[in-house]
Amino acid sequence: MLLYYYFLYVVSLHDFVGNIVMLFLLLLVGCLSAACGVFFHIQAFLTGFGRKRWTVAGLIFGPLIWPMFAMKKRMQLNQLFGLNQLIFRA
Repeated sequence: MLLYYYFLYVVSLHDFVGNIVMLFLLLLVGCLSAACGVFFHIQAFLTGFGRKRWTVAGLIFGPLIWPMFAMKKRMQLNQLFGLNQLIFRA
């Protein structure tokens, strides 16, 4: 009988630790999402893109949206200056 109570204690402790770890991971993902939203909001403002669109995309997809943002930026530069123009970046 004592072994049964010990088993219940260990299982409940394991579930508690698992819940704490899952809560920590959820908090970490939420903070990363908020940071990406702010980052893409600032980058969209600096490049002249729609701020709301890129902020929401950063909040939902996080850092996975960076290649799409860089490609959109490159496409805008190519559209403005053409493919055969030299662009100096400081």
